[in-house]
Amino acid sequence: MWFFICIFFLIPGAALAVCPKPVTGPEEVVAGLGSCVLIPCRYNLCQVGTSTRLPALRWLQKPVYDHDRRDYVGGLLASTATGATSSRARIRLAASPRPHAPTATTAYAEGDCSLVLSHVRAEDAGEYGLRLEANSSRSRHGLRWFHKVVLNVTDAPPAPHLWPDPQPLVEGRMTTLGCWVPPVCPEDTVTLAWDGPASKVAGAKVQAWTPPDHAMVPSAIGISLDFNPTWYHDKSNLSCLLRGADGKTVAQATRQLQVHYAPRDVRVEVMPASPVREGWEVTLSCHDSANPPSSVYSWSLNGLRLSSSTDKLLLRSAQVHDGGTYHCRATNAVGSVESHPTDLEVYYAPRDVRVEVTSPVCEGKEVTLKCRDSANPPSHTYAWILEGQILPHSSAQFRLWPVREVDGGSYRCQATNDIGTADSPPTFLEVYYQPRNATLTVLNPLPVLAGTRVSLHCELGPAHPPPSAILWLRNDRHQASTTGPIFSFTAEPTRASTYRCVGQNVAGFTQSPPLAVIVWYPPQAVWMRQSPRGELVAGRGPVWLHCEAGVAEPPLYNISWFKGGQRLPASGPRLLLPGPEPTDSGTYICEVRNVAGAARSAPTTLNILFGPRSVELVPDPGEEVYEMTSVVLHCRVSAQPLPDVFEWFRDGRTLGRASKDRWVLSAVGIQESGRYRCRATNSITSADSPDVTITVYYTRATILRKTFLGLGVGLGSLLLLGALGCFLRRRWQRQMAADEEPVVEPSGTFFLRNKKPQPPASPQPPHSADDTISYSSLVSPPGSGPVPRVQGDTVVYSVLKRNDGAAKATEGPDYENVPSGPRSRAGDRDGDRDGTLLYAALALSPPVTAQEHAGGMEDAVEYAALRH
Repeated sequence: MWFFICIFFLIPGAALAVCPKPVTGPEEVVAGLGSCVLIPCRYNLCQVGTSTRLPALRWLQKPVYDHDRRDYVGGLLASTATGATSSRARIRLAASPRPHAPTATTAYAEGDCSLVLSHVRAEDAGEYGLRLEANSSRSRHGLRWFHKVVLNVTDAPPAPHLWPDPQPLVEGRMTTLGCWVPPVCPEDTVTLAWDGPASKVAGAKVQAWTPPDHAMVPSAIGISLDFNPTWYHDKSNLSCLLRGADGKTVAQATRQLQVHYAPRDVRVEVMPASPVREGWEVTLSCHDSANPPSSVYSWSLNGLRLSSSTDKLLLRSAQVHDGGTYHCRATNAVGSVESHPTDLEVYYAPRDVRVEVTSPVCEGKEVTLKCRDSANPPSHTYAWILEGQILPHSSAQFRLWPVREVDGGSYRCQATNDIGTADSPPTFLEVYYQPRNATLTVLNPLPVLAGTRVSLHCELGPAHPPPSAILWLRNDRHQASTTGPIFSFTAEPTRASTYRCVGQNVAGFTQSPPLAVIVWYPPQAVWMRQSPRGELVAGRGPVWLHCEAGVAEPPLYNISWFKGGQRLPASGPRLLLPGPEPTDSGTYICEVRNVAGAARSAPTTLNILFGPRSVELVPDPGEEVYEMTSVVLHCRVSAQPLPDVFEWFRDGRTLGRASKDRWVLSAVGIQESGRYRCRATNSITSADSPDVTITVYYTRATILRKTFLGLGVGLGSLLLLGALGCFLRRRWQRQMAADEEPVVEPSGTFFLRNKKPQPPASPQPPHSADDTISYSSLVSPPGSGPVPRVQGDTVVYSVLKRNDGAAKATEGPDYENVPSGPRSRAGDRDGDRDGTLLYAALALSPPVTAQEHAGGMEDAVEYAALRH
């Protein structure tokens, strides 16, 4: 399918088939003699191709088709191709191309091709034709069209045209009417106006208007009228006036409006007029005004739909139920409207006569009997009959006040109106009355003991209706209800009261005179009171206990005291505790007794407070324990309240405080042996326990360990002494060897420091056993030359000679780093048997002169360096 469409558009000139009609304009134009007429015309070309060329326009008068030329010929009035034009004819607007369409393959060109004829003559009437020629890039022969228009010439100007064609209007529906005239010459000035009731209605709107394409070309002159038609516009005239430049009407078009509207003025007519008597024939008619006339009618009575569907409702024999409010509804094609209500009243004699009364009624009250009936017109006369006797009363209501027992019975009433009279059926009036009297007696002798049964008997007089129950009052308050005349209960203190019996029915009640019932009972409540109040502390007395009792009948009684269930010798309302003592603690009860019985107070427990007593410290597991055993110290005490603080002592020194009565000694040692005691404290006072001596012994394992430890220490001491002896011996041996000669290992430079301060040197220093220098002089070897000086005041000597016998063999060396004791001669190097060291350098500090160096200050050298 799409393939054929594409092929269609590719064929040259095929696109013209989808273009609109090339020329738009009327087929007939009417013009008046001597006027200027505009033959409207518009062209719209749709051609295939990217370029658009303006068409050639030629207007011909009385055109005829020439088969030889294959074209129309006739009088040329105007042409855009040659520029030729008649003196009285011109084309109002030449071709004016419209911009290209959005697509690149199709372009549109449109413009005004209208023809203007001025000073129209009678011979101008006839046929006119428009030749439209256009070139297309897709067509070699070009494209041509021909449009014909008939011009009619009249003596008068043409009348306006009304749009649309005549048709009924609907009330309430907005309507638009149009009026137009064919296009006129631009120099002619004409106006259109509306005239008629419809144009003056509220909300009507007049505005410029362009008629639809099927009626006239868009260039025609027109106005519209928007209005809402109503029923009174029906059959009224609406005119469209054509006015010239001077404002005078030159032509007009008039139309009679036809307006359809819903039924109005709907009403019901009754014949004969209401009211009517029951059994008469009555006709009800429904009248209305509608366009189109109403075709359907409906009827309703008191809101209920009736079966009739015509404009008349016939009641052949009017009945009571036919009376009421009638409505009729008229319906046509436009709508439906209901009439206003119309009442039909039917007269009839009284019926449904009855007596209304509230029964039963209580004696002494007010009651009204009412005679009810249905009558039209209403009944105006009434009569009352009681048990066949006419009563002197003639109104519809009969009032009885106050009602008595004799007023009860069967009542009837009689109602009368202008049509007739009717009687009601009998109605019974029942009169209730309360018991006439009441008497109360007791079946037991008075007074009664608490716990025994009491029976009261009530006797009532006649009543209507009989009471279904008897009410019993105690102190004028409801106590119980019984169906029989006897009321029984168990005698209790609360039951000692004044009693009445009450006989009651719907009419009222009757009370008996009061009867007092006396009940003997023991004291109802017994309680104990302490004086003075508060805590009881031993020795801070005296304290009194008071026994008090509540009501009792009779009120005379005796008082007894009990402690711990044992009767005390005391009697009377008070019990004395002079101390009080801790032994007075216990549970106390007092008993109150009269002839009806006894009652006891609630148990009262006295708790005598006292400070700690009989404090005792008990060690667990005992007073003699082995070390590493946990000992629990229990502090036993008698106190009230219980102690809240416990203190623990050992040999008079505090161990600590606690809130519990025990103290734990964990893994005790022998140092924890001693005298222990505890101190207990409560809110009253404090007390200490006697001292308890706890002895801690070594365990067998500890004894063995200490024994072996002593043996080890002794052996260690012996070994240490032996080692010390060996050490001292070896030291002695070293000292002996040092006395023989110093041995210096040839391993570089070492230092000698004089350990002891020496006196100034002399050529021959004295020999001293304690403070001597081992070497007396430093001698340079013969032929060594002058003593060389080195940096740091160092003097180099080739030979260091020891002074034999200068020191004892037992003394230590006078210089550091020189071993003591004898040394093997085999190990000496670079020396001789006399201990001479070669290549030795001795540093002098501080600097010395040559004289001092020669012999005066050699013994003052603190440190020496020997280089070998």
